[in-house]
Amino acid sequence: PHRLGELTALWASGVLSEQDYFFLAKARGKAMAPPEDPNFDTGTMLAVKGDVAKIKQELIAFPEITLANWNSDNQIVLAGAKPAIAKIQQHLADQGFSVIPLPVSAAFHTPLVEHAQKPFAKAIHSVKFNPPAVRLYSNTSGKAHSTDPQKIRKVLEGHILNPVLFRDEIENIYAEGGYFFIEFG
Repeated sequence: PHRLGELTALWASGVLSEQDYFFLAKARGKAMAPPEDPNFDTGTMLAVKGDVAKIKQELIAFPEITLANWNSDNQIVLAGAKPAIAKIQQHLADQGFSVIPLPVSAAFHTPLVEHAQKPFAKAIHSVKFNPPAVRLYSNTSGKAHSTDPQKIRKVLEGHILNPVLFRDEIENIYAEGGYFFIEFG
Protein backbone atom coordinates (compact mmCIF):
# COMPACT_ATOMS: atom_id res chain seq x y z
CA PRO A 1 0.00 0.00 0.00
CA HIS A 2 1.20 3.49 -0.83
CA ARG A 3 0.69 6.57 1.30
CA LEU A 4 -2.86 6.39 2.63
CA GLY A 5 -2.91 2.70 1.72
CA GLU A 6 -0.66 2.01 4.69
CA LEU A 7 -3.47 3.18 6.97
CA THR A 8 -5.98 1.14 4.99
CA ALA A 9 -3.85 -1.98 5.45
CA LEU A 10 -3.64 -1.31 9.19
CA TRP A 11 -7.43 -1.07 9.32
CA ALA A 12 -7.99 -4.16 7.13
CA SER A 13 -5.66 -6.23 9.31
CA GLY A 14 -7.42 -5.20 12.52
CA VAL A 15 -4.62 -3.01 13.87
CA LEU A 16 -6.93 0.03 13.70
CA SER A 17 -10.65 0.21 14.32
CA GLU A 18 -12.75 1.75 11.57
CA GLN A 19 -13.30 4.87 13.69
CA ASP A 20 -9.56 5.26 14.35
CA TYR A 21 -8.79 4.64 10.68
CA PHE A 22 -11.04 7.53 9.62
CA PHE A 23 -9.65 9.72 12.39
CA LEU A 24 -6.04 9.08 11.26
CA ALA A 25 -6.89 9.54 7.58
CA LYS A 26 -8.33 12.96 8.38
CA ALA A 27 -5.46 13.84 10.74
CA ARG A 28 -2.92 12.90 8.08
CA GLY A 29 -4.60 15.10 5.50
CA LYS A 30 -4.74 18.00 7.92
CA ALA A 31 -1.09 17.56 8.95
CA MET A 32 0.02 17.49 5.31
CA ALA A 33 -1.38 20.97 4.66
CA PRO A 34 1.56 23.21 3.75
CA PRO A 35 2.80 25.83 6.21
CA GLU A 36 1.36 29.36 5.95
CA ASP A 37 4.57 30.70 4.40
CA PRO A 38 3.72 31.45 0.73
CA ASN A 39 7.37 30.87 -0.23
CA PHE A 40 7.46 27.36 1.25
CA ASP A 41 8.10 24.82 -1.50
CA THR A 42 6.21 21.63 -0.67
CA GLY A 43 7.92 19.99 -3.62
CA THR A 44 6.61 17.56 -6.16
CA MET A 45 7.13 14.05 -7.51
CA LEU A 46 8.19 12.47 -10.78
CA ALA A 47 7.58 8.91 -11.97
CA VAL A 48 10.48 7.50 -13.95
CA LYS A 49 10.42 4.36 -16.08
CA GLY A 50 13.58 2.55 -17.04
CA ASP A 51 16.33 0.41 -15.58
CA VAL A 52 16.41 1.44 -11.91
CA ALA A 53 20.11 0.63 -11.57
CA LYS A 54 20.86 3.10 -14.38
CA ILE A 55 18.49 5.72 -12.93
CA LYS A 56 20.20 5.42 -9.55
CA GLN A 57 23.55 6.09 -11.26
CA GLU A 58 22.10 9.29 -12.72
CA LEU A 59 20.82 10.30 -9.25
CA ILE A 60 24.36 10.53 -7.89
CA ALA A 61 24.68 13.96 -9.53
CA PHE A 62 21.40 15.10 -7.89
CA PRO A 63 21.82 14.66 -4.10
CA GLU A 64 18.84 16.94 -3.42
CA ILE A 65 16.49 14.40 -5.01
CA THR A 66 14.97 11.55 -2.98
CA LEU A 67 14.12 8.16 -4.41
CA ALA A 68 10.73 8.26 -2.67
CA ASN A 69 9.04 5.16 -4.08
CA TRP A 70 10.74 2.07 -5.45
CA ASN A 71 7.82 0.41 -7.18
CA SER A 72 9.55 -2.15 -9.41
CA ASP A 73 12.81 -2.82 -11.20
CA ASN A 74 11.70 -0.50 -14.00
CA GLN A 75 9.63 2.18 -12.25
CA ILE A 76 10.43 4.53 -9.39
CA VAL A 77 9.17 7.86 -8.11
CA LEU A 78 11.52 10.71 -7.34
CA ALA A 79 10.68 13.61 -5.04
CA GLY A 80 12.16 16.95 -4.20
CA ALA A 81 11.78 20.71 -4.47
CA LYS A 82 10.00 21.82 -7.64
CA PRO A 83 13.08 23.40 -9.34
CA ALA A 84 15.19 20.32 -8.58
CA ILE A 85 12.54 17.97 -9.96
CA ALA A 86 12.27 20.08 -13.13
CA LYS A 87 16.04 19.85 -13.54
CA ILE A 88 16.24 16.08 -13.10
CA GLN A 89 13.14 15.58 -15.27
CA GLN A 90 14.91 17.26 -18.18
CA HIS A 91 18.16 15.40 -17.50
CA LEU A 92 16.50 11.98 -17.38
CA ALA A 93 14.39 12.70 -20.46
CA ASP A 94 17.60 13.67 -22.30
CA GLN A 95 19.07 10.31 -21.23
CA GLY A 96 16.10 8.46 -22.79
CA PHE A 97 14.12 7.64 -19.67
CA SER A 98 10.34 7.98 -19.60
CA VAL A 99 9.45 10.72 -17.08
CA ILE A 100 5.95 11.53 -15.90
CA PRO A 101 5.29 14.47 -13.54
CA LEU A 102 2.80 13.46 -10.87
CA PRO A 103 -0.04 15.81 -9.90
CA VAL A 104 0.64 15.76 -6.15
CA SER A 105 0.45 18.41 -3.46
CA ALA A 106 3.89 17.70 -1.98
CA ALA A 107 7.10 15.70 -2.19
CA PHE A 108 5.85 12.87 0.00
CA HIS A 109 8.38 10.66 1.79
CA THR A 110 11.00 13.42 1.94
CA PRO A 111 12.07 16.07 4.48
CA LEU A 112 9.85 18.56 2.57
CA VAL A 113 6.86 17.16 4.48
CA GLU A 114 8.62 17.19 7.84
CA HIS A 115 6.15 19.83 9.04
CA ALA A 116 3.47 17.10 9.03
CA GLN A 117 5.36 14.44 10.98
CA LYS A 118 4.87 15.73 14.55
CA PRO A 119 1.16 16.58 14.25
CA PHE A 120 0.49 13.21 12.63
CA ALA A 121 2.57 11.38 15.27
CA LYS A 122 0.49 13.10 17.95
CA ALA A 123 -2.69 11.80 16.30
CA ILE A 124 -1.17 8.32 16.04
CA HIS A 125 -0.56 8.31 19.79
CA SER A 126 -4.19 9.18 20.49
CA VAL A 127 -5.62 5.96 19.02
CA LYS A 128 -5.43 2.31 20.02
CA PHE A 129 -3.24 -0.08 18.03
CA ASN A 130 -4.07 -3.80 18.16
CA PRO A 131 -2.01 -6.82 17.09
CA PRO A 132 -2.70 -7.58 13.41
CA ALA A 133 -5.18 -10.41 12.75
CA VAL A 134 -3.28 -11.36 9.57
CA ARG A 135 0.31 -11.10 8.38
CA LEU A 136 0.92 -7.43 7.63
CA TYR A 137 3.75 -5.87 5.65
CA SER A 138 5.23 -2.41 5.88
CA ASN A 139 6.18 -0.47 2.79
CA THR A 140 8.65 1.48 4.93
CA SER A 141 10.85 -1.58 5.45
CA GLY A 142 9.39 -3.88 2.79
CA LYS A 143 9.22 -6.58 5.48
CA ALA A 144 6.51 -8.03 7.66
CA HIS A 145 5.40 -5.79 10.49
CA SER A 146 5.99 -6.92 14.04
CA THR A 147 2.91 -8.28 15.79
CA ASP A 148 3.63 -5.80 18.60
CA PRO A 149 1.18 -2.88 18.25
CA GLN A 150 3.69 -0.41 19.72
CA LYS A 151 6.32 -1.33 17.13
CA ILE A 152 3.75 -0.88 14.35
CA ARG A 153 2.85 2.54 15.82
CA LYS A 154 6.54 3.54 15.79
CA VAL A 155 6.93 2.58 12.12
CA LEU A 156 3.81 4.57 11.20
CA GLU A 157 5.16 7.66 12.99
CA GLY A 158 7.97 7.96 10.44
CA HIS A 159 6.07 6.67 7.43
CA ILE A 160 5.45 10.05 5.77
CA LEU A 161 9.18 10.85 5.85
CA ASN A 162 10.59 7.50 4.73
CA PRO A 163 10.84 6.11 1.20
CA VAL A 164 8.29 3.52 0.11
CA LEU A 165 9.90 0.17 -0.70
CA PHE A 166 6.90 -1.25 -2.53
CA ARG A 167 9.05 -3.49 -4.74
CA ASP A 168 10.68 -5.09 -1.68
CA GLU A 169 7.30 -5.46 0.03
CA ILE A 170 5.81 -7.34 -2.94
CA GLU A 171 8.94 -9.49 -3.34
CA ASN A 172 8.86 -10.42 0.37
CA ILE A 173 5.15 -11.26 0.29
CA TYR A 174 5.78 -13.44 -2.79
CA ALA A 175 8.77 -15.15 -1.13
CA GLU A 176 6.50 -16.06 1.79
CA GLY A 177 3.84 -17.60 -0.44
CA GLY A 178 1.73 -14.64 -1.52
CA TYR A 179 0.95 -14.97 -5.20
CA PHE A 180 -2.32 -13.17 -5.85
CA PHE A 181 -2.08 -9.37 -5.92
CA ILE A 182 -4.84 -6.85 -6.56
CA GLU A 183 -4.04 -3.17 -7.04
CA PHE A 184 -6.55 -0.50 -6.02
CA GLY A 185 -5.98 3.10 -6.94
